[in-house]
Amino acid sequence: MKKNAFTFAEVLLTITVIAVVAAMTMPGIVNKHKEKVYVTQLEKSLSQFEQAMQNIMFRHECTDIVCTGVFDGASNDAAWNDNFEIEMNKSIKIIKIAKNGEAIMPEIESAPLKPKHTTLSADVDWRSTTGFKFMTPDGAMYVVEPKQCTEVAFPNLSTIKNLCAEVTIDVNSQRLPNQYGRDLFKFIVGHNGHLYAMYGVDYANALYGSASGSNYWRTNSTLCAGEGLLKDAPENVSGDGCAARILEDGWKMTY
Repeated sequence: MKKNAFTFAEVLLTITVIAVVAAMTMPGIVNKHKEKVYVTQLEKSLSQFEQAMQNIMFRHECTDIVCTGVFDGASNDAAWNDNFEIEMNKSIKIIKIAKNGEAIMPEIESAPLKPKHTTLSADVDWRSTTGFKFMTPDGAMYVVEPKQCTEVAFPNLSTIKNLCAEVTIDVNSQRLPNQYGRDLFKFIVGHNGHLYAMYGVDYANALYGSASGSNYWRTNSTLCAGEGLLKDAPENVSGDGCAARILEDGWKMTY
């Protein structure tokens, strides 16, 4: 009986086709995987910070973070830095701290979402000497700047009643891309100890009285590409509103 088999040329052709298809699809697959990792890390980082706030409220026998007085101070106040260090060390595992006046990772250079090759000024996130900075064992880093839990301008339009602090989170510390909207995100701490994304619907309503203007990510494409894709966005996109987009889009990076 005659046996049928592939010729060497046919095998080479098949391998070539597979290689071409893989080369075309692998970058997209890798990027999607990275996005899922960033979102998962963000969810974990949010959870552990909010748990720390709950622990502080429990110890002070308070029903909100305002009552604890933990954010009653200024970034450049040494007493506030010392007190916040004590409170956080009691509430969460910390492996590295930098108080106001020193940077926690001065060698790290961060970039905006677009163009991603642009280096931001030296006074932001891990090169900044402003605020209280700390790192947790999972590699997440936080910059906390107290805002004295001032009442927001429009408390009746949102679940946010007080602006207690601004928090910048790097979900994977030294690892790349160190880019806002990818592994760097911005939040505020509300009266209840909850982290609200900057430029989200609650943030825009509470602080500015509307979620239709330039302080809402959906209507300001420079914050996180609007509702479209990053490639179609303006030349410069900060990424500052991407935490809000991720949360409001069902915990997905849709840009």
